[in-house]
Amino acid sequence: MKHKLWFAGVFVAAAGLWLAFSDPSMNWREEVQLQSGEVIVIKRTAKFSENWIAGGGGGSFNRGMTIDFDSPDKPDNPTVWSSLYDPLIIDQDPITKEWLIIATFTHCDGWYNIGRPKLPYTEYIFRNGKWEQGTLNPNLIGRLANLLLVDPSEIKTINSSRPIVKIAEKQKRITARPGIPPKYKSILNEWTTGC
Repeated sequence: MKHKLWFAGVFVAAAGLWLAFSDPSMNWREEVQLQSGEVIVIKRTAKFSENWIAGGGGGSFNRGMTIDFDSPDKPDNPTVWSSLYDPLIIDQDPITKEWLIIATFTHCDGWYNIGRPKLPYTEYIFRNGKWEQGTLNPNLIGRLANLLLVDPSEIKTINSSRPIVKIAEKQKRITARPGIPPKYKSILNEWTTGC
């Protein structure tokens, strides 16, 4: 009996250590107001990997984000979007009715991977049943972000928050974090890289 209890204790301790040092992830639902004024609800996930630097300090790298349409449930809703970039805007083109997502990078390798564009964005369009990645449409310059910018430090807050992150709550989060770089708040018309 002692051996079984000892083994169970070791197992619980190992599981606790694994959870303490595993990569953090977030899951939530979020209201999004489209340019047309319509409000939709999306399901989002964000996964990060911890990056600890020798001598102290560290941070997190984006290991993938997803967006899935929750409501309204329409037959023409796009499939799940998945990327290593940070989504800023989701909308539907009023003329073509195509869905688009504008995203940016957190680290320089993301900028290198999209060809070092003049502005720090990439655009995804849902076309022919799949998300296609391309360059930013210049008509979107100046648009304000309508998606929640996530930070790994908010994991407990987001994962345990109300069932849906409301539009007003997103605005409060932006106000509470004045150090957010401008490229995450709106689509800039000029940008200087630090890469």
